[in-house]
Amino acid sequence: MSNKEKLLQDEKSSSRSKRKLRLIICLLALFIPIIVAVISASIILKQQTESNSLSFFPRNAITSVCDLISGDPDSCFDSIATLHFAQIPSRDKINPSQIFILSLYASRIELENVATSIEKAISEVDMINPESVGVLRNCQGMIEFSLKKLNESEMSLGIDPDEKILAIHKVVWDLQLWIGEAMGQVQRCYDLLEKIPSTTVRVEIRRKSYEAQQKMKNSRGILENMDEILDLFYPRIGTALVSFAWEYDYGSTVWLFCFEYLLLIFLFCLLLRIY
Repeated sequence: MSNKEKLLQDEKSSSRSKRKLRLIICLLALFIPIIVAVISASIILKQQTESNSLSFFPRNAITSVCDLISGDPDSCFDSIATLHFAQIPSRDKINPSQIFILSLYASRIELENVATSIEKAISEVDMINPESVGVLRNCQGMIEFSLKKLNESEMSLGIDPDEKILAIHKVVWDLQLWIGEAMGQVQRCYDLLEKIPSTTVRVEIRRKSYEAQQKMKNSRGILENMDEILDLFYPRIGTALVSFAWEYDYGSTVWLFCFEYLLLIFLFCLLLRIY
């Protein structure tokens, strides 16, 4: 090979290397802005989704949950919201697990009222017959069993449960089992009270038992609808993206981005062909 041919070959090799380097630089210049834009959009979307989350609006959050799970949303809201806003120190945020634990507290309070009424009725033996005392003692055992199951539920979650612990199916299944057992015993007591001839005692305890059942139904309803509730608090990325697009008028921006992206693909293909 002559020196001239070798020189030409070296020039071609050098030219090829330069074109390759220019291609790499062009590709970086083209795609780095896209990567930056995607990352920036993701951050903005995440911040927007979090700022609009029900977690930052406790009153709206409790209302939304009660509307979803209860046939009497106003009563459901009152029982849970009263406990939430009575907390010291007060909290500006709330999550599904906290709403559930508050519903358990409301259930336990009602059951304790039932237990107090039964104990009071038993102490007034001169006002009821021995058969009624036996019925009340049976009921007392059933209510104590129900309270034990609610306490187990509370202890399994702790005072301040993790915000997504109820996304674990095993946890939800255990809670449903305990609450179901508690409700079953309260219903047995409610039916058994029919044997008490004293109208005053029977009506008062049955009324309180019914209230306790309604509160436990709220707790059970939260568990049964946990997937929907989690969606309310933590929207999936697709839903959040649609909401984000509708809230801001990004129509022209989207079309412009698509046009620029197609143009970049065309340039990329052109560079490859030249190379």
